[in-house]
Amino acid sequence: MNRFLTVMAAVFLCLLAGCATQRRVVVGLSPEIEDYYSMYPSIEFDAVAVTGEEADQIKSDGVDNYFAPGSTLRKRLDPFTVYFSQERTQPETLPFQSAYWDRWLKKKPVTLALIADLPHSPDMAEDDPRVLYIDLKKDSVFVRRVYVQIEPQKLTRVFEPPRDPKTNLPIANIRPDSRESALKIHE
Repeated sequence: MNRFLTVMAAVFLCLLAGCATQRRVVVGLSPEIEDYYSMYPSIEFDAVAVTGEEADQIKSDGVDNYFAPGSTLRKRLDPFTVYFSQERTQPETLPFQSAYWDRWLKKKPVTLALIADLPHSPDMAEDDPRVLYIDLKKDSVFVRRVYVQIEPQKLTRVFEPPRDPKTNLPIANIRPDSRESALKIHE
């Protein structure tokens, strides 16, 4: 019985510390993107956990307005942003021990919105493929990692870690805020 209580206490403490949850988002460029655009274009990628109302506002405003300079919606949502370019092609990770998740979870989000400011054609579909919505309750974001690949004109969820298209190496950088958050958790 004591062993059972010890194991249950360890599991409970692990849950409190966040070690049982993943909430990691790894984003990278598709190998086809250079061929399609004849280079690696400058791309901004945002990941943000949002309420249903915020997801509706992203849809109604559209990707171009969302990424417009001075966008109040983007500023208010406080997204995790990754910049890709000809010089910067390595995948990047939003870790689960992050100040971003700490802030987002306070508002009880229902959706993880992944948004890329990709060059696009004027005849883009009504459901903009540059935005990917992942239901936080149904899609096991808190159990499995989310891997996203930026492809020509769209985002795609993949099930293996993205690789750097230049080197073919899987690279997942830890953002500086994740270390600060981890330090606060363990103090």
